[in-house]
Amino acid sequence: MKTVDQIITDIQIPEALSLLLGKSSNLLESPCDKETGETPFSEPARMPRRPLFFDIETTGLRSLSCYIYLIGCLTETGDGLRFRQWFAENADEEPEIIRLFCEAIEQDTVLVHYNGNTFDIPFLQERIRLHKMPLSVPKKEETLDLFRHLSRAQKLFGLINRKQPTLEKVVGYDRTDPYDGGTLVAFYSEYVGRCRFDKARSEELLAALLLHNRDDILGLSQLPALLPYCCFADLPFEDAGQATDEGTVTFTAALPFALPKPFRKILPLPEIPASCRIHKTEAGGQAPVGSGTDSGQIISVSPDADSGQIVSVSPDVAPDNLYADLLLSGRTVRLQVPVYKMAPYYFFEDYKNYYYLPVEDKAIHKSLATFVAKEFRKPATRETARQQKSGSFLPQVTEQIGPPFRFRHADELCFFEQCDLDAQNIRDYILNWFRFLTAQ
Repeated sequence: MKTVDQIITDIQIPEALSLLLGKSSNLLESPCDKETGETPFSEPARMPRRPLFFDIETTGLRSLSCYIYLIGCLTETGDGLRFRQWFAENADEEPEIIRLFCEAIEQDTVLVHYNGNTFDIPFLQERIRLHKMPLSVPKKEETLDLFRHLSRAQKLFGLINRKQPTLEKVVGYDRTDPYDGGTLVAFYSEYVGRCRFDKARSEELLAALLLHNRDDILGLSQLPALLPYCCFADLPFEDAGQATDEGTVTFTAALPFALPKPFRKILPLPEIPASCRIHKTEAGGQAPVGSGTDSGQIISVSPDADSGQIVSVSPDVAPDNLYADLLLSGRTVRLQVPVYKMAPYYFFEDYKNYYYLPVEDKAIHKSLATFVAKEFRKPATRETARQQKSGSFLPQVTEQIGPPFRFRHADELCFFEQCDLDAQNIRDYILNWFRFLTAQ
């Protein structure tokens, strides 16, 4: 058996992991919701738990006929990150490396892995059972599987898959190891056959086997940096504020720690239809003009596949300021939306209780309709049960702030009258846009 035990000081575990490990262990059982990105961060905190990142290498996929030949783990110490590996030179040494790994699992640690709920944990449990060892590893629901918690990363960053090496590129971890797991199985088989008589080749193979496992674990330790993107809805906001400048309102907030890379989404918004434009006689000035769509529906712009960002919008799609622009960079959250100076409609949901007056383009309640001649009124529909109001409005993707105004009843996008929002409403407004933009 061969062992590695060293202190690593050139990398650190991302601070974002502390948000997960410092809370109730139920977090380990409930990964971020695939649709909303939510986890129960509001649960009462328990004592913080220390992460133990680990990965196993096996001679195959079947735990009944294959065995573990290498286990590596990474833990935090006062001097840096302690990295350990236990390497079995043959099948007979497997129980010993399992025993040493289990001894490294302390009471206040939580196992962190990538898709280990499917492979690593069940494989370890089965090998312990087959060897009839008086040992145990935590149940999978008591561990932290980053594969599950980072389920939204592929869509958020436009990635081709959700494999660990793919996510490592997003957080900026550069692998040295060029081999995949299948190649390593062949290397280990060759090592077992050569280790007694070909020392040079054996050392070369051993170095490749240890390096692959090392890169798996060090890369794994950097993936928690992506948790804030996938669980954005549950991050605490600080210093929320808003400012207006030249027809644009900017909402800002600060995160408790810096994100590893900028994330940006830009969405063109519809221009004001003719029916909702403010005439000069009413507003005393020119109504804002932009390019977009007159349909009242939102157009999606996909992120760049490599960077996960959008840095510009084509001038023929959204000149001026008719777009929503969400940027996460460092500790800063910034959302910019245009101010619509217009006369949109408020639609009455109980439309059957209203009459529509075509000449005035508005609806009145039936209790008032007796004062209007029948030839000037008709039963309102969902589209005509409405009242128009002039002013300055901000776009919203939910009816968070009321009353909601629209161009047409069926429009996805709605508006609220421009006003100063409190910190909680700013947070909710940013989060609603984040959910909508990342669902496109």
